[in-house]
Amino acid sequence: MSGGILIEVSPGETRAAIVDGEGRLVELLIERIDRPPLQGGIHLGRVKRIEKSLNGAFVALAEGRDGFMRRATGMHEGQSVVVQVRREPSGGKGPTLTDHPTLVGRYVALTPDRNEVTYSNRLGNGRRRAQLETLAKRIQPEVDCGLALRAAAGFAEDVEIAKEAAVLREDWQLVKDAASRHHAPVCLSKPPDLLTRVLRDWDGEQVVIDNPISFRIAEALVQERMWDWRGLLRRHDERTPLFEAYGVADEVDGVCDRNVTLPDGLRLTIDPVEALTVIDIDSGGGRRSADDAILRVNRAALSEVVRQVRLRNLSGLIVVDFLNMRKKSVRNQFLQTARHAFRDDPMQVDVLSLTVGGLLELTRRRTSPPLHDILIEGRGVQPAPATSASAALRDVLRLTGPGSPVIAASLPIIVALEGPLAVARKEVERRMGQIIELKVEPGDTSFSVSLNRV
Repeated sequence: MSGGILIEVSPGETRAAIVDGEGRLVELLIERIDRPPLQGGIHLGRVKRIEKSLNGAFVALAEGRDGFMRRATGMHEGQSVVVQVRREPSGGKGPTLTDHPTLVGRYVALTPDRNEVTYSNRLGNGRRRAQLETLAKRIQPEVDCGLALRAAAGFAEDVEIAKEAAVLREDWQLVKDAASRHHAPVCLSKPPDLLTRVLRDWDGEQVVIDNPISFRIAEALVQERMWDWRGLLRRHDERTPLFEAYGVADEVDGVCDRNVTLPDGLRLTIDPVEALTVIDIDSGGGRRSADDAILRVNRAALSEVVRQVRLRNLSGLIVVDFLNMRKKSVRNQFLQTARHAFRDDPMQVDVLSLTVGGLLELTRRRTSPPLHDILIEGRGVQPAPATSASAALRDVLRLTGPGSPVIAASLPIIVALEGPLAVARKEVERRMGQIIELKVEPGDTSFSVSLNRV
C-alpha cells in the first residue's frame, strides 16, 4: 500500500491508521466507546462560574459535563450561551470551549459570526487559488457567513464547494433553531465520529475499511458530501485482520512503547510527564567526536522524532535531548533542519530553540489527548483496562471452531467488560451467537481468549 488510510472497526473501538507512501505508520487515531468524542460538538451551555483571574468561565454542557471558555467578558452566571468544544479533555482537564463556532466540511468551513474569507496555506498562490477567490466572492453573500477554504478545495469542482457551503449554512440554521427551542444545557449538534473526521480531514490514495456497515456509511458520506473520495474506498473482507494484512499491526501494538530502536545502534527514549514530554537520543555508546558525524546522527534521529511526535499525538512542550554539537554554526544548521522537518505535521509545531547542550525545545498544538492518555494506565507503561478489554473482544471475534468463548483476565479488565464496554461485549455475543464467559485471573493487565469445548 503506497499511502492511504486503514480503518478497523470493532465493537467498542474504531482505529484509523494513516500510512505513508512507504507503507509506514505515521498516525494512529482511536475512538473508544468509554471515551466518546466531544470536539466539534455544539452546545447551548449555561455559565456556572466566572473566573475573573483567568478572564474565562466554566460552562455546563449536556450530560453533566463542564467546559472552560476563555474571554468571557460581559458574561454572567446563569447565562445561556452557544459554545463549541474546541479541544478534547486531557490530563484531568475538561474540554476547552469557544463561543465562536465553526462548521467544518471537506472543502470549506463556515464561521457564522465572522465576515472574512481565509484560505489554507496548502492552496498556494497559483491559478487554483485565484479561481477559489472568485468563487468565494460569489458564494459568501449567499451563505452570509465567513468562509475558510480548506486544502481539499484545491481538488474539488466549484459546484461541489458551493453545494457544501450551502449545506453547512442549513446546518447552522438548524443549530440556531434548536437553541431557540431548548433550555441550557443541551447538545445542539453532535460531534463528528472518527470515520467522518478521517474522510473529512485526511487525504490519501485510498481508504480501506474492514466493517461492512461502516463501509456503507462511508460510501453514503462520499456520495453526499465528500465527492473527491469517489472510487477510492475499498472493503477489506479477508480473514486476516486489516492491520496485519497491511503490515502495520506490530507498530500499532507498540505505539506507546517507551523505547524506539533505530538502525546503527540509535535509540529514542520517550517519557511523557505532567508538564512536558522528554525524548532522549542514545547513540549506542559509540564515540563521535567530529561535529559533522554528530550532525549526521542527529539528523537520522530527527526524522524518527518527527514521526513519533505525530504518531503518538504528543503536544504541549516537548524537549528532545540530541547529541551535543559544539560549533554554533552546526547547531544553527541543525535548528533550521528541525524547523523544516516539522512542516508537514498537520498540527501547528513551533520549534523554539536549540541549547548549547543539545536540547531542542518545541511546542505542538493540542486539540485531542495523546495516545498514551487513551491507551496507558495512568503514568505507567501498562495498558489501561479498557485498552486490554477492547483487544480481548477483537480476539474473541477471530475465534474459530466449536465451543463458547471465554475471556480470562485480571479484575480491572473484567470490570471494564461489565461496565463501560458492556455494550460492546453484548454486540460481540450477538455476532458470535454465544454468551462470553468472563473469568477473573490474577494479574494487572494480562488476558487470554479461548473456546470452552466442554
